[in-house]
Amino acid sequence: MIEPNIEDYILNELSAGDRDIALDFINYLKDNYLTFYKDNCECWKNKIYYWVKCGDKCVCFIAINDPDEKDNRWTVWSDDMELPDKYPVSGSIKESAWRHIDHCGSCGSCGGGRRKTVFGKVFENVCGCTFRVDNPDHDDMAFLKVMVDIGIKEMHGLNNLEVTE
Repeated sequence: MIEPNIEDYILNELSAGDRDIALDFINYLKDNYLTFYKDNCECWKNKIYYWVKCGDKCVCFIAINDPDEKDNRWTVWSDDMELPDKYPVSGSIKESAWRHIDHCGSCGSCGGGRRKTVFGKVFENVCGCTFRVDNPDHDDMAFLKVMVDIGIKEMHGLNNLEVTE
């Protein structure tokens, strides 16, 4: 049997509104030449959980209908990152970043959280997955796309600090 791809899961698992937003995000990721790896390790074996990678480095993670999180139809996490002030983003993007800080929930992946600076604001007890966006909507897409853009630029050490909003 052929393993379904992330689009198949989105089409089969999400409602129309969520589906449109999720597919838009997936297309954005693909347009940026990112690849998708379904994690089938013991922890995620019976779940729909993807790593989104740039080369061999992770940019973000996507879960769809995680049975352990009944209120979340789909979730996007960033990888470990800080967003320095060198990136000229709007106030609304900064506010969205600050609103989506993933505070440590003692899951064991980050060893208890740590201090991180995001667009000039310091946060304590932040998870290794710096940002978490549950059930992203159209308003969240601008932030998620900037988060991806910055993650890619940081991985490649690019000096072009412009990001698309």
